[in-house]
Amino acid sequence: MAVVKNVPKRSDGVETMARLMVEARKELSKHGVDEFDVEVVLENSKTARSSLYHHFGSKFGLVYAAQLEELTESLNNDNAVFRLLVETSTSEKEFFGKLTELMHATSTKEFIEFRRNRIRVFSSATSNKKLADSVRAAQVKGHLYFTETLEILRDRGWIKPQFDLHTVTYMIHGLLFGHVLLDFSRLPELEEGWGDTAIAAIIYLVGGSEKFAPLAKSSKTK
Repeated sequence: MAVVKNVPKRSDGVETMARLMVEARKELSKHGVDEFDVEVVLENSKTARSSLYHHFGSKFGLVYAAQLEELTESLNNDNAVFRLLVETSTSEKEFFGKLTELMHATSTKEFIEFRRNRIRVFSSATSNKKLADSVRAAQVKGHLYFTETLEILRDRGWIKPQFDLHTVTYMIHGLLFGHVLLDFSRLPELEEGWGDTAIAAIIYLVGGSEKFAPLAKSSKTK
């Protein structure tokens, strides 16, 4: 019986790329692009430099691939969480109550780091056309999915939008991404107010009932 000899090599190649990507993302999270240490990545992934060049072309090829993977993963996760929020809610009140809790949760350390990582990706994309094209494609696809989730809310009659929902999607993401300004300002006393204001703005943008806006405040006083 003939033996296909190239299969193990192909499998090894996939495993090598996966190890490099895991360690590259760890290094990016710790030190960012400017202080990215490829030697640490090679050592921790137990990978030869020649393998890195073979699979990614260069150190920066690996960095850009890791950043794109991180962005795509985060967009997919965002969409999955929001869709689950909609699908598991049995009423408008329950949905906007859960959304309010989520808005206040965006002030946590985990979300702050998440926003910093996304900034790094966008920053790198401004100087790399290939990465920029990939980021654009991932973002357009992800935001279309988010718009479809808003359409589910509209079809249920939970929101009555006066604006185009695709446009609203970008407004909402701009609002959420803009939270990074407060992160850098380091004014924790404004975080609760940011959450209250954010949910009120989102309710207005999607055409939700204003009666649910006070939930943002009441949820913090219970």
